[in-house]
Amino acid sequence: MTTPLVNPELVAQIRMIESSTGRTDVFAGFIRRLEDNLADFGKKFAECIARGDTMAAGSAAHTLKGTSLQLGATAMGELFAEIERTAKAGDAAAAKRAYEGGAQLIAQSLEALKKA
Repeated sequence: MTTPLVNPELVAQIRMIESSTGRTDVFAGFIRRLEDNLADFGKKFAECIARGDTMAAGSAAHTLKGTSLQLGATAMGELFAEIERTAKAGDAAAAKRAYEGGAQLIAQSLEALKKA
């Protein structure tokens, strides 16, 4: 079974918070923050890998995993879980391949979140 890009139930929960608070920018704000973190991740991740600090690389991926899953970007969350797992296991090459191979998934997930 293929993991969905976006979990509509989690998005609906965030939208419910927007409704109950009268704020229509909550979800969009979370997405902007995720985009900013993603933009910073590539450089931080590469620096960690270059200096052999796979634990720091895994920790950076852990943060994006959590944020993605909280926003309902399930497939992207699973990608960052794999990056975290391989990095923390000390396999920098596999972590790097997972990140580089996931570029399209990340872009698709962000687009799906924006349309959700």
